[in-house]
Amino acid sequence: MGGSLARALAAHPSRPRRVGWSPVAVEREEALETGALDDATDRPEEAVDGADLVVIAIPMEATCRLIPRLADALEVDTVLTDVASLKVPVRDVVRSVGLEAAWVGSHPMCGSEASGFAASRADLYEGAGVYLVSYAPADSPTVRITRFWRALGAVPRLIDARDHDDLMAAVSHLPQVTANLLGRVLEGAEVRADALGPAGREMTRLASSSPTIWKDILAHSPPELARHLRTLARCASDYADLVEKRDVDALAEWMEGT
Repeated sequence: MGGSLARALAAHPSRPRRVGWSPVAVEREEALETGALDDATDRPEEAVDGADLVVIAIPMEATCRLIPRLADALEVDTVLTDVASLKVPVRDVVRSVGLEAAWVGSHPMCGSEASGFAASRADLYEGAGVYLVSYAPADSPTVRITRFWRALGAVPRLIDARDHDDLMAAVSHLPQVTANLLGRVLEGAEVRADALGPAGREMTRLASSSPTIWKDILAHSPPELARHLRTLARCASDYADLVEKRDVDALAEWMEGT
């Protein structure tokens, strides 16, 4: 996410100055070598010094730890955003350090199972929906972040933090866990990856997502995820009964309903 953002800004006609930080030295070096960044530092406080806009693009738990560290380093009029996939935990940390007036949470609905600077691309945000969470939707920071994402070709939309996280449990977390479950079933059936057709490859693609990133997310996923998974289990059980009975009419009706 962060690498793609740096690339997109480097390719933008306005070409704003881009200073970045990563705990991984090789990623800082790659970003500089490719021209994605103008400068890079090994200290996040230095990266945000004098910035108009700060974007935190690291896993959610790391985001929640970094925000208090940056609180005193931000300028009075700096706008702070993040791209974490859950907003309630980040919102609560922002409140705890008194940055409500500066923060507008972002969640771009794009990307893939790959991670790291090597997976970044300049056009990632073009046409992507971006959910925005703000304490003051009509205030300047929200307006500025909205314009920022639109300038990159994204489509921003405002949403409440809790509503956002409940929605992500259904549209993001459930598909991820389902892909992992399907992968586990296929592994148990001794089905090799190279035996999968296009549908199987697409349905299991997410199973290769970073467990470290998802460990952070699932630690804070709302209760809706567990309910969705239990509903999925019941549906799978009901469908298995129909398969065993060879009730093809009911199976077809079920498929038509989805």
